Amino acid sequence: MAPWRESVDKTAQADVDTLLNLALPLAVQRLTVSGRLRPFAAAIKDDGDHFLVGAEATPGAGEVESNAAIAECYDALADQREDLRAAVVVSDVRLVGLEGDAVHLALEHSAGFALSLVQPYTLVRGKGVSLGPMSMVSGDRVTWPESVA
Repeated sequence: MAPWRESVDKTAQADVDTLLNLALPLAVQRLTVSGRLRPFAAAIKDDGDHFLVGAEATPGAGEVESNAAIAECYDALADQREDLRAAVVVSDVRLVGLEGDAVHLALEHSAGFALSLVQPYTLVRGKGVSLGPMSMVSGDRVTWPESVA
């Protein structure tokens, strides 16, 4: 994949940076506090405001299966895509073969590109979260599939 920053405008670059700077620290905070990460999404509206989707679980409501929570995030984003510039869906994933966990950030932009970022982490008892090296590849377009971009 060619460096993505070279193929998009400054606004799209800033949107990606804003979403990553919002979503990753929130994911780390939630892992630090509860030792787990419920899927959530963040998005940037056309006017530049940003918001969270599915970020709070209702206490006592029971756990929503991770795949169902991810689907709910994508459904909410798709319903609002006409008013959005960019979005990210954040979830906890197991790194098969590496015996570890990671935060997965599935980022999309209305300009027609998607990035899949994986941030490995280790929960360190009494110290919070230790992050490993992040990796990035081209992602899947779900909120803005090619047919609507």
